[in-house]
This record gives sequence, C-alpha cells and structure tokens, in this order.
Amino acid sequence: MRIRNFSLFLIATLFVFSSCKMFGRAAAKYWTKKQIKEFVANCETNAGKLIGEEKAKQYCDCAVDVVAEKYQNYEDVKKASIREVLRIAKDCK
Repeated sequence: MRIRNFSLFLIATLFVFSSCKMFGRAAAKYWTKKQIKEFVANCETNAGKLIGEEKAKQYCDCAVDVVAEKYQNYEDVKKASIREVLRIAKDCK
C-alpha cells in the first residue's frame, strides 16, 4: 500500500513540475526582464480579447517561455508574424 501511495505522489509531483510555469522563466535565459514583461503584456492584451483575461494570463505565461526558446533574439520575435508565434505556442493552454 505504501508503494502505491508513493507512486501516486511521485506521478502527481511530476505532473505539477512539468507545467511551463513551474520550470521557472526559461525566457530569462535569452530575454531581459523588460522584454519578457513587454511580450507578456502584449500577449495578454491580445489573447484576453479572445479567451478571457484569466486564461490569457495562463496562456501567455507558458507562451513566453516556449517562444523565447525558438526566438532567442527578442528582435526576431517582434518581426515574426502573429500566426508563426501562435503556431509555436500551440501547446500552451
């Protein structure tokens, strides 16, 4: 019984730590704090209109890290199309 409880605890812990938010701010490896704030603010403004403010916060918190991994130079993401950015962040919810 203890092994089963431990297994469930381990699975739950891995699930929690696998979310974008729990891994820290991956974008900070590539972008400045100001650039991260700018991206998130723009993302929340635009996504909030479509999916609501609360969902937009969650989505953008994940998207900033995923997009920064692809566009390590912030100026490049500013030149990218919205469609391309959405494609990259498609798994964020």
